[in-house]
Amino acid sequence: MCTFIENYQPTKLEWRVLDYYKRRGIQSPTEIDIELFAKESGVWVHHAPIESKYYEMVDGMYSIIVDSRPPQLQQRVELAHEYGHVLLHTGDQEILCQAERIRQEREANHFAMYALAPTYLIAQYMIEDCSWHSQVVHLADKFNVPLPFMDARLRLLAQGVYGVSPGSIRKAEFICESIEDYDYSYRHPLDETLEYVVCDGKILHLRKRTTV
Repeated sequence: MCTFIENYQPTKLEWRVLDYYKRRGIQSPTEIDIELFAKESGVWVHHAPIESKYYEMVDGMYSIIVDSRPPQLQQRVELAHEYGHVLLHTGDQEILCQAERIRQEREANHFAMYALAPTYLIAQYMIEDCSWHSQVVHLADKFNVPLPFMDARLRLLAQGVYGVSPGSIRKAEFICESIEDYDYSYRHPLDETLEYVVCDGKILHLRKRTTV
């Protein structure tokens, strides 16, 4: 187990996830099945080629639609995000004020990170004395999540351990919008104003998104 997070104190939201996983006896990333967890809690999950969202139906029942068009790894992230809304929020987001909608989106984003890559399992699977890139690649594979998602998850963990703001960690790597030599961009899982630029399985930079 990696020792640098021994004194890490989970947030209240993370404690809720950890308590649930402890009660289920989750000891491996392969046991994290958000779709199964949702279905067992009475939430209907359906995959369709439309934007991911959740619906509150009659008698407090919920339904989640997961966009079937992105890669499977991204579908897992979107399912965890929507399931976070179901567990944490009630009502129709469309009628909320902007500030409240942003707050709920932030909470659902954090829930997805804690649910798909809980800290106690990250500690078990981290490699000591390796580069940041190698660590991210290794853990993204172990936890079955996109590379940028794991990069953001580890930086969120570093914020909790060292008190460093995620936005201040890699400011030197911000680039202009005109870069063309990359495979794809990926919206930052915690900051919708930023996106990762990825090429050949490696994160090149963070940059400002042109549209938010």
